[in-house]
Amino acid sequence: MDIIIVCHTEFGFVYNKRVIYDKKATDGVEKGVTNLIKVADRYGAKVTFVIMPEVVKYFPNNINHELGLHIHPGLVKFDIFKGNEMYIGDSYLRKHCKQSINSTILRDYSYKEQLELIKIGKEYHQENFGIEPKSFVAGRWSINNDTIKALLKVGITHDCSAITSSKSDHYDWSKLPRICMPYHPSSSDYQTKGNLPILIVPISHLFGDGNANPEAAYSVGLSYLKACFLEYYKQNLPLFHICLHSPCMTDDYYISVTDEIIRFISNHKNINFKFAAEINEYDHVNPKTKILPYLLAINRHVLRTYTNKIRTRILGETR
Repeated sequence: MDIIIVCHTEFGFVYNKRVIYDKKATDGVEKGVTNLIKVADRYGAKVTFVIMPEVVKYFPNNINHELGLHIHPGLVKFDIFKGNEMYIGDSYLRKHCKQSINSTILRDYSYKEQLELIKIGKEYHQENFGIEPKSFVAGRWSINNDTIKALLKVGITHDCSAITSSKSDHYDWSKLPRICMPYHPSSSDYQTKGNLPILIVPISHLFGDGNANPEAAYSVGLSYLKACFLEYYKQNLPLFHICLHSPCMTDDYYISVTDEIIRFISNHKNINFKFAAEINEYDHVNPKTKILPYLLAINRHVLRTYTNKIRTRILGETR
């Protein structure tokens, strides 16, 4: 099994176990990246850092991991909770690219504007790192067919934005099954298989809800994240894709969770840590939902989270 770890590299910090994307919190890059590298190197793991252009100047020097591109368009203030605010978007791209709207959703932009955002971001990475990025993640998981067209135009080979079987007001990955291996998309629909020379590499998905992300541990518990890996591993699936955000690695709790999940994975046989751009399309597999690992991993975090979801749904239906 190949294992990739894709880190969305952004400013921010952790408050009450929640990542807050604060533009003033440069530790989210400077310390978050360094802490993740220490954990990964301990187990011989590889990390693909997809980096926002605005944080490039704060990224640590001389690292032996993959550097990719992460694009957040617009620059919008969000009120998140209890008077706390954060900005979503990229100040460098806002300054250097023409954006006819201020949306933080990449698919809201025309092909021409998406191409400029990606092209300017990629060129800025090459200028500073001396390396051409090949891996990409769209902010807020938001892509469309124009995004794929733009990525191909600038030479990106791997997109890691897909959160399977999911749809919201800012992304649509609803056509992908929950367990989905990498595929080359069609020119007419990025969610269907085709023969375009770019590989979409979906994030591994928990049973129920959520991604294989250390930040999910506070909601579902570490044992549930391990169960997700076992669901993939025990049916000999060729890839397990972990994602996370660099600010979470400024927090001792998430550092510990990340260390434990990588250690747990590394103790299994036939594990190969790879960079995202090293992944190729695999032979056809037929993934199935395996509930047993999750049943054995039920914990107080899972019970609390799903009880709250059921309560919220009932209250919503009775109002």
